[in-house]
Amino acid sequence: MSSRNSMLHLGLNLHGAGGHFAAWRWPGTNPSAFFDIEHYVRAAKIAERGLLDAVFLADTPAISSDITHQPPLNGLEPTLVLAVIARETKRIGLIATASTTYNDPYNLARRLQSLDVISGGRVAWNAVTTSSPATVANFGGPEIARADRYRRAEDFVETVRALWLSWGGEMIIADQAAGIYADQRQFRLLDPQKNSFGIRGPLTHPASPQGHPVIVQAGGSDPGLRLGARSADVVFAAAGDLATALQEAERLRTLSRQFGRPTAPLILPGLVTCIAGSEEEAARRKQQLDELLDLDRAIAALARSMGVTAEKLSLERPIPEEILPDADSVPFSVGHHRTIETLARQGLTVREIITSVQAFGHRLLVGAPDQIADSIETWFRTGAVDGFNIIPDVLADGTAPFVDHVVPLLQKRGLFRTEYQGETLREHLGILPIEPASTSHSSVV
Repeated sequence: MSSRNSMLHLGLNLHGAGGHFAAWRWPGTNPSAFFDIEHYVRAAKIAERGLLDAVFLADTPAISSDITHQPPLNGLEPTLVLAVIARETKRIGLIATASTTYNDPYNLARRLQSLDVISGGRVAWNAVTTSSPATVANFGGPEIARADRYRRAEDFVETVRALWLSWGGEMIIADQAAGIYADQRQFRLLDPQKNSFGIRGPLTHPASPQGHPVIVQAGGSDPGLRLGARSADVVFAAAGDLATALQEAERLRTLSRQFGRPTAPLILPGLVTCIAGSEEEAARRKQQLDELLDLDRAIAALARSMGVTAEKLSLERPIPEEILPDADSVPFSVGHHRTIETLARQGLTVREIITSVQAFGHRLLVGAPDQIADSIETWFRTGAVDGFNIIPDVLADGTAPFVDHVVPLLQKRGLFRTEYQGETLREHLGILPIEPASTSHSSVV
């Protein structure tokens, strides 16, 4: 079983000011880029010029850290940002992150389907669960355990998908002379007894040309892997090294087979890029960015991600093996943890880990365009990935070097498109919609 296409897939992660934690301090960057709509639109237009599959917006619906010395990652609500980008672009896909933990299935299904129609079928939903204490405080109630979050997520995703399919494909007649608009018998309603939300539907308008939004999943834990294998079209993973990426890809594809899927989800991990004309120039750029880091804050963030106090870490020493948490007990991203663990077991110091791990655990590449292209090709040809979500070190001046210098190299190697072949995101990705097996259909009374 394989979902792999012959062509590489590439997206651009609109990661606030950029993938490096000090990107907001880089000369020429708007330090308030996290709520500057033009910042996002400019990057999306560059990505479309490079024929990328999609732009990707992460989201945390809370101020999750002390902003005294660091702005938030993204501040604007993703579907609103992407609605603006949809009007400013023509082909590039639009991936919005939204939580299954703190949303209602009907409202979210309607919002995403409306954006899909507005954009002509270019939308994807990155379905995530939410556990940050700041988000819990914003929505109220106790923190929900990981297993419970993912049980809700599985039902949530399938309920949303069923709502997206609630208008039959041939139901609109629009016969003005006869005064008949639609065949209401073709509504495909949910059975409120068979979903945990008690939802019937239908949505308020039919689907876009791509059928319904693409579903993306970004969790690296075992429950997240199960959700991706069962329900996702694309998995956005954090893969720090090739051996781990190959192992996780095989796990995902094996689990997809167990769910009876004919093709596995596309695997598109994040990739932080620091690009310059030569390897030496790229290293200097990276060093200059690293010099802007607030190391005390970076140590605190690393400790928090491990569930330990900052006093347990020393900048010039490796992380003590005895304080490395088990993957099942880490409070935040499991993918981020795996990257940290790999570097820690290699004996890197805390300083080296902090400067090596940017954008929450995604792999970092520093080099000239041909070096970046070589690494992308190697990972793609091994079968570890189907492509990457590119996270420029600094979005403002790191996006164009990838589009203008790395993409042409991949095109010359026959790995990437030289023009868009379709109009919708599904056409870009080469994937078909999945019909939910458990949807109950009936006519409206």
